[in-house]
Amino acid sequence: MSAADHFAPLRNLRDIEDLEAVPLEQRLLSWDVNDWIRRGLDLAPHKVAIRYIEDGNPDSPAISVTYEDLKRQTFATANLFRSLGVGPEDAVLYLLPTTPQLYSVMLGSLAAGVSCCTNWMLEASHWSALIRASRAKVVVALGPTPGYEIWEKLQTIKAEIPSDVRILSVQGPGGEQIASADLDLLSSHQPGDALTFTRTARPEDIAAYVHSGGTTGSPKLVKLNHRGFSYKLWANMLVMAHTTDDVIFSDYPMFHIAGFFGRGIMAIAHGMEIVIPSPSGARDKRFIANYWKFVEKFHISVLSGVPTTLAQLSKNPPHGENLSSLRPYGVTGSTAFPAEVARQLERICGVRMLASYGATEYTQNVAQPPRDGDPRYGSAGLRLPYTQIKIVEIDDAGRITRECAADEIGLVVVKGPSVTPGYVDDAFNAGILLPDGWFNSGDLGRLDADGFLWITGRAKDVIIRGGHNIDPTVIEETLLKHPEVVLAAAVSKPDAHAGELPIAYVQLVPNAKATADEVQAFALAHSSERAAAPKEIILVDSMPLTDVGKPAKLQLRLDAARRAFTVALADVAGSDGVSVNMVPDAKQGNRAVIRVAPVAGASRQAIEDSIRERMKFYSTPYEIEWATPDRELSSQS
Repeated sequence: MSAADHFAPLRNLRDIEDLEAVPLEQRLLSWDVNDWIRRGLDLAPHKVAIRYIEDGNPDSPAISVTYEDLKRQTFATANLFRSLGVGPEDAVLYLLPTTPQLYSVMLGSLAAGVSCCTNWMLEASHWSALIRASRAKVVVALGPTPGYEIWEKLQTIKAEIPSDVRILSVQGPGGEQIASADLDLLSSHQPGDALTFTRTARPEDIAAYVHSGGTTGSPKLVKLNHRGFSYKLWANMLVMAHTTDDVIFSDYPMFHIAGFFGRGIMAIAHGMEIVIPSPSGARDKRFIANYWKFVEKFHISVLSGVPTTLAQLSKNPPHGENLSSLRPYGVTGSTAFPAEVARQLERICGVRMLASYGATEYTQNVAQPPRDGDPRYGSAGLRLPYTQIKIVEIDDAGRITRECAADEIGLVVVKGPSVTPGYVDDAFNAGILLPDGWFNSGDLGRLDADGFLWITGRAKDVIIRGGHNIDPTVIEETLLKHPEVVLAAAVSKPDAHAGELPIAYVQLVPNAKATADEVQAFALAHSSERAAAPKEIILVDSMPLTDVGKPAKLQLRLDAARRAFTVALADVAGSDGVSVNMVPDAKQGNRAVIRVAPVAGASRQAIEDSIRERMKFYSTPYEIEWATPDRELSSQS
């Protein structure tokens, strides 16, 4: 690797292609991610690696961990895991908010075996499933701590955890230490100056199991190998021109790939300084309220965040804080990032936001706007060097039948050194891993003549109004131009005539005066196409979000369907005789449960016939349930 790699201009596809003239193998330090991590730990031993603030207040004292400290803690933790039986193919699963110990657990588990960062906010039943699926040898969890229920929830599933799994605890802020299981105490008895074992990973060896996105159903664990991480350590350094001088927030969930890799492995491997503003990261309202003060005090160099965080910041500009440490470009890990928010951030703090395209299955990003060129707000930028992206059509058997022309929308498929070899549960691999190494993203998009990728949504997110395909991001970007709208999520609601109609859930800034009717009128007046104007605006006090801070669209779609069917059936059994609930269905996706109260003088058959008459215009499966002590499931359609 040469210094020129770090700073070579990236303006267009030609610059990407010029880089590819050199074989990738000649650009990488190693195919073993642990070699990269050890390099980062040794770059500047006395430099601060982590600054940790417990309460989201920039004026609170920060706990500092140097790289020398982190190396000692990492080696001792890795040696502890190995002493507990963790081998190269064994997982260490951890349930931790973002504390300094999370880093030694993450790096130590990569050194000893397979690192499995798990969502500590899931239900305990999901944890037990993940422990079994990952075949974890060790589980590390936050001990009893005020404001958290991780340890208490873990105890409720202890009988479901295999008896040979060792459970360790981490003392949280203001929390209790469990001496017999305390990670810090136990690792203090292990050597911290060197590893007690030797391990050399092959490129195809699994390094980590990481959660896929999404929060419903059983979480999927994605297998990520040393090849993918090693490649991305070079590629992401290149596309962001990262140096050891960078100071970044660790404010993403660390069980998500953007946290695990971007604020974890990559930051350490390149010797950056990491600021943990709160154990809960951007979920801590105190941190968000003090965001610009944090930037000023800790000299943050890279502005980043999920779209919802950045949308809030765009409506709460700096008030005189010195932001000169910020680079002129930052990054967000989502193509759902509205162009209007990007423009507003550039106006208020001078930073161009690069909206990358990626997924857990790609070991984070595979496309990003060029740091030295036009970001083309709304696009996902150019493919990363040595990664291929194309837009195709596939048949029912999953075979690629043709490649789409420039600007033609089709299915996005990806191939490259960072693409997952598959899911831990092989059942999820059907239709995903295509022939010749291509990965079926499930996303719709197009490539323009200059090679810029434009994501138009997931197939399930497209709103089809009477045969007219509507991209929900068009609606969301229009709504976000309203000065009092901070978050917007457009989804479809079932309609008896058009099939689907676009509606939007909207969260306003605090103390806003706008009404739903006013926001809807604004959207109609500013929509680029009338068909994309939302037919209804639903104001919410707080936008429901996924665990990685994106609007929970599945939850919103189900709520929209419930509302639509409730209105459609409002008078079939009196004013309060019908209630609708949307429930998951293993075979049909989701179905409506229509609960009916008996009406004096009306026959059940007549009411059911009326319901069937109304519901025949919708494609959603449903069942009718009578609200009586001896209710019977009357029918299913």
